[in-house]
Amino acid sequence: MGNDREQGFNHAKQMIMGLFWKRSKHKPLSARQEKAAGRIASVIIRRQTEIAGYLNRKTQYWNRASKLILLLLICLVFGGVSLWLLLRACN
Repeated sequence: MGNDREQGFNHAKQMIMGLFWKRSKHKPLSARQEKAAGRIASVIIRRQTEIAGYLNRKTQYWNRASKLILLLLICLVFGGVSLWLLLRACN
């Protein structure tokens, strides 16, 4: 009886762990794929740097309180949208 219970527990544990840790078969990339991935990554990094510079210039003269208020507003907006989507998906 105890063995059945232990097997059930192990099966449930494997199912739960499968939700978070997918065992993927890692295929090595070809040289062409590596080159393409490098180009894509460099474009993304360059664009991130440009946007960060732009935003830094726009907020250069803001005081700390103004930056914290903006951060709070952004968190509220994105948190509200996330909550709305979650509730909408549950209905």
